[in-house]
Amino acid sequence: MPFGYMGKILWVGLTTGSIQEEEIQDNLYKKFLTGYGLGAKIIFDRLQPGVDPLNPENIFGMMSGLLTGSGAFFSGRWMIMGKSPLTNTWGDANCGGYFAPAIKSAGYDGIFFVGKSKKPVYLLIDGDKKSLIDATDLWGKDSNDTIDCLTNRYGAHFKTACIGPGGEKMSRISGVVTDKGRLAARSGLGAIMGSKNLKAVCLGGNKNVNIFDQQTISKLVEDFAQQFYIYRHPLKDKILNEATNMPILSGAIRFLSEHEMMPSISGEIEKYAMKTWGTSGTVAYSANTGDSPVKNWKGVGYIDFPGRLTQEISNDSVTKYETDKYGCYNCPLCCGGKVAVKEGSYPISETHKPEYETICGFGTMLLCNDMPSIIKINDLLNRAGIDTISCADTVAWAFEAYENKVINSTDTEGLELTWGNEEAVVKLVGKIANGEGIGKYLMNGVKLASEHFGKGSEAYAMHVRGQELPMHDPRNPDGTSLGVGYEAEPTPGRHTSTLDCCSLYRQAPSKKLTDKNLHPMKNKCTDAAPGDSLRDASCFMDLINGFGLCAFAFDEGVTPPIIEWANAMTGWNLSFEEYLHIARRIKTLRHSFNIREGLNPMEFKMPDRARGIPPLEKGPNAKIENDFDKGKINYFNAMGYDLNTGKPLVETLDMLDLPEVKKALYK
Repeated sequence: MPFGYMGKILWVGLTTGSIQEEEIQDNLYKKFLTGYGLGAKIIFDRLQPGVDPLNPENIFGMMSGLLTGSGAFFSGRWMIMGKSPLTNTWGDANCGGYFAPAIKSAGYDGIFFVGKSKKPVYLLIDGDKKSLIDATDLWGKDSNDTIDCLTNRYGAHFKTACIGPGGEKMSRISGVVTDKGRLAARSGLGAIMGSKNLKAVCLGGNKNVNIFDQQTISKLVEDFAQQFYIYRHPLKDKILNEATNMPILSGAIRFLSEHEMMPSISGEIEKYAMKTWGTSGTVAYSANTGDSPVKNWKGVGYIDFPGRLTQEISNDSVTKYETDKYGCYNCPLCCGGKVAVKEGSYPISETHKPEYETICGFGTMLLCNDMPSIIKINDLLNRAGIDTISCADTVAWAFEAYENKVINSTDTEGLELTWGNEEAVVKLVGKIANGEGIGKYLMNGVKLASEHFGKGSEAYAMHVRGQELPMHDPRNPDGTSLGVGYEAEPTPGRHTSTLDCCSLYRQAPSKKLTDKNLHPMKNKCTDAAPGDSLRDASCFMDLINGFGLCAFAFDEGVTPPIIEWANAMTGWNLSFEEYLHIARRIKTLRHSFNIREGLNPMEFKMPDRARGIPPLEKGPNAKIENDFDKGKINYFNAMGYDLNTGKPLVETLDMLDLPEVKKALYK
């Protein structure tokens, strides 16, 4: 009997209509966990290199995490994966909501799709019954209407993940939607579902997860909860709200945090802010401290978009529209929310509260301080199933292209794309969501849009190998790790690729693996971003994604006992270092997928503007020149990769026990 995992996956052949179970050997779980670790193993072994991402042969996978169903907090993340239509690299995306436990309740750790249906279909799992159902009546519906339709048809306990019109039109910045507003958005994987005529996956299973030591895991969860819910430093709304809106105080908070001069309260501040405002509570602070890109990455927050404007799209200015709190499965933070706009130009009866990335992208980035318009944009893109990060960068490019006369009012059908014109933004996003007019060029992302219109506009298309950059600026004093993550992660252009939390788990004695000195330059990391720390922060994200955990679990003042949770769940009794070794194996497998596709990750680069070439002249990040090239060299050395080709060294693959990768890369 497996503990912690279901022991099998489901294969759906859309061309033939076949649905088959596959048992997974226990040793593969210990090597790759679940999440995108096991998913990467399955796809690497089954997918031939060189397949076009929108070809029926591409494999599309959905996976839950190892800790999902354990009762552990923050364990509600699920992942989608496949070869990315946006970047032609390994692609994956992560999402919260309530779909992760539905995958396990269906009896599987993951569901994989191959082929293409002749007509639109959705997969239905109703208890032990599995079938492909005609989805012709759902094709063309937005994600909200699709989810409502299937919920009404089968019941509230059925959970649906679907594409909207963006995925149906194979927009390369489309994702997969659940809970009418939670998106697995990055990598453009919604387009794969569209290419396969797969509208939705609707799950209503009744299986339970076997837990090795229920008593221990329950006690661990109870102890964590008792610590988590204590506010040792209560903070008043108004104090923190005003502090983050003021550049001087925001700068002071950033300085103290960077120099670790407030560790006793920083976690409590983060926890309080997340429970009170969610990620929207960071909008003003990020703009004032140089974390947020402004005017398509060429501006400065408190100069181009000062505090009196940012405070209109941050903190209380967002939650005043909140009608209810929203929390993902087993989450003690409940950082999300439902909002309504009752009057004005953009009334909405109910929709999800926009997250920081969305508010920054369509607010700070475009100099728009009208919160109802941002709520409207968020709802439009959620319904279309389109990534708000990629869309915001593409819109910002369009505004600069308009400013530089690369595109004109004829191209935009009369829309005046001038900074701060929220009415034009809303209408342009509507065109993107529907693939109409100029929207049919913008709906595939900034790289293809800039190549279509040309005239030098490629220089200010902010992406790494096609994936638009997130709303976090690596040109800050501590930004090398972020920038290296943007360029070196197997899914490039991702801000959720590194998390520096390993020290939290190394404070207690633990059994450690001995790494071989894999490269002569491994220990020659003398700058501010040593390779070992970059490697560990990067691999830690592969660990928590394999566990199915949320990254917000690790900055709230209490360290979650993830190793104890995992061992009680599975009965494995592994140390933190052994789990991190597994994560390094997962990272290297995902990385090797790109190598096998003929790509060299050493060549993946951010635009010069994002690299600080030339450096900003004003603002918190002025004159800063982070050495991303040295950081990547340090990181690749520490990972055991060749600096010329990016290929993992033979001894690295041997140490990580990846013979299938060794065979594929060293024929």
